[in-house]
Amino acid sequence: MKPTLTAVVLALATVACTPAPPPQAGAASASLELASYPAPTFLENLTVAAEGAILFTNYTGKSIERLPAGGGAAATFARLDVHPVSILPQGEGFLVAAHATPFTAGPSFLGTGVMVALDATGAEIARTPAPQAGFLNGMVEAPDGGVLIADSARAQILRFDPQTRAFSIWFADPVLAPNAEPFLPGANGLKIDDGVLIVSSSATRKLYQIALSPNGLPQGPITPVDANLPGADDFAVLPEGGFVVATHGDRVVAVGADGIAKPITDDPRVRGSTAVALTGYGAERRLIVLGTGGFSEGLGQPAKVLAIPFPAP
Repeated sequence: MKPTLTAVVLALATVACTPAPPPQAGAASASLELASYPAPTFLENLTVAAEGAILFTNYTGKSIERLPAGGGAAATFARLDVHPVSILPQGEGFLVAAHATPFTAGPSFLGTGVMVALDATGAEIARTPAPQAGFLNGMVEAPDGGVLIADSARAQILRFDPQTRAFSIWFADPVLAPNAEPFLPGANGLKIDDGVLIVSSSATRKLYQIALSPNGLPQGPITPVDANLPGADDFAVLPEGGFVVATHGDRVVAVGADGIAKPITDDPRVRGSTAVALTGYGAERRLIVLGTGGFSEGLGQPAKVLAIPFPAP
């Protein structure tokens, strides 16, 4: 695969430009803005720490940002010399998948992945290059304590051992390949739910599942979960069943058992959504959304972190 410079910079523009239907009746619109960053800023991924703080990656700013659990302004948690893609709590600290060269540089960014370990204060304590990876993306902790990482360029899912700091190929299948022209990432977001690994693909705009063995190995074929998505970046699994998906477009959608994607907000600030996460419980549950302000389309709008009311049924 040899994506052009323009194709890589606009990696998800095709998805982002898909026209949005009107929001469904009852769609949440009372969004609370938690943080804003001037254009062009590409906010990529987020995680909710055990104490409730929200940490998210600022890819273009080469930093990890943090929103405190009790509310308050976002502050920089860690400054890096690489471009952070995804972040995952690990022990008392965090693992960060990053690119030494940004995707905005064109094909030269492929193969520059690195795994960075941070302590509880955000200080870097270890770094491991991943030259066998084309495009490190979403991460999830596996049942055996390893970390699974989507490789969006090489149709594979890697495993990282936090103890030995070694990478290995955990799963590979052509269905996880990127789209070459225009370039759209393949395997993107990863989540584990009820003994199943769920994978999003931006190239096919679908979610897939891979059954896990008791010791966390892939078991059986990869099969589609949902096929009616307007786009697929990161996503959250709903405890009541279904998913919420960041489409990298002008909407965030909820997907029920019928596989139909329905917009959950008419707020234009979710434009270029890259990641979502649930916080709170019951009537106080909220959906945290990262919006890039249409970064891939060159819209020049601020990147936003939003909290959208999303009460549990």
